[in-house]
Amino acid sequence: MMRKLISIGFILISVVSVYIHYQNNVSSEIQKLLYDDLGSGNYREESTARFGVLNLDYPNLSLSSLPMKGIVARYYYLGAEYDKALELLNESSNVNPYIMYNESVKQDVFYKLGVMDSVLVYAEKAFTGIPNNNKHFIDLARAYVASDKYEKLDSVFKIVEKTNVSDIWKTYFSSLLTNESKITEYSKRQAKIAIDKFRGSPDEQLKLSAHYVLYGVDEIQKSLEIEQEATSMFLNENYFEAAKLYKEAYELNPIEYTFYENAALSNYKFGYYEEAIPELNRVIDSLNPLTGKAEFILAQVYYNLEDYEQACEYIRKSSKYNFENSFRFIGEYCKQNN
Repeated sequence: MMRKLISIGFILISVVSVYIHYQNNVSSEIQKLLYDDLGSGNYREESTARFGVLNLDYPNLSLSSLPMKGIVARYYYLGAEYDKALELLNESSNVNPYIMYNESVKQDVFYKLGVMDSVLVYAEKAFTGIPNNNKHFIDLARAYVASDKYEKLDSVFKIVEKTNVSDIWKTYFSSLLTNESKITEYSKRQAKIAIDKFRGSPDEQLKLSAHYVLYGVDEIQKSLEIEQEATSMFLNENYFEAAKLYKEAYELNPIEYTFYENAALSNYKFGYYEEAIPELNRVIDSLNPLTGKAEFILAQVYYNLEDYEQACEYIRKSSKYNFENSFRFIGEYCKQNN
């Protein structure tokens, strides 16, 4: 009898093990589809078609520790089945709550439904839990703008102001720009910091939004329009007018180093060397883009003024920034000093 009971026990354990193994395999296979969707941002119907064979309670966590019901809830949210999404999110509220995934999805759902009180609750909860997550900051900033709570933008940004996540900075500036009257001295200081912090970044939108915060959208847009006109003049070899227009542009936006460089280049081409020198020194000493272009133009100016010592000094400085054209002229500009 004992042997029979032991045999039955082994069979039951085996059946349970096989079932568990099967559930894990099914879950892993479907999770692969879900993570492909998450990575691409393309939530496919062929993925949702597998939900019928997916046990969301075992395992209740994905391979990356996201709540399984939370992942599926995002599909229902995207399919505008908000009740189903909220039901799953509520059912898994205690599944790895520290990552704030469910709270993040909940605020998405409530934002779509226009329930702003709930949006604020869950956006603030997600941000408080993990503030340096760019989605959490973006969602909370969006909620504050939608609720006309601009005064809170500075306070939440102070929590993450040391971050190197460019999307957080860009969202902060863009949120303020929806109502320029809400721009503060603190936010202007942060705009200056961002310009220096992300110098060399390919994210032109971040740079532009920081400039907008500092000088206003209208002024910056006007400077860009003038720059286009100046460039047209330069390409038509009307260097005198081009220099004047570039100067107008940098007076409207005094931290855009390319306006100074182009004004100086225009003055150099026109032969106004004395006008070009202070513009280039402004770039090198104050704006410091670290490209080597200003140093290269300044070397050309001094060479034409027959100040070969200065020409050699600046062409060497330009080459240290790996400005390509500088290497062609080092021998010529520095031969007087050898």
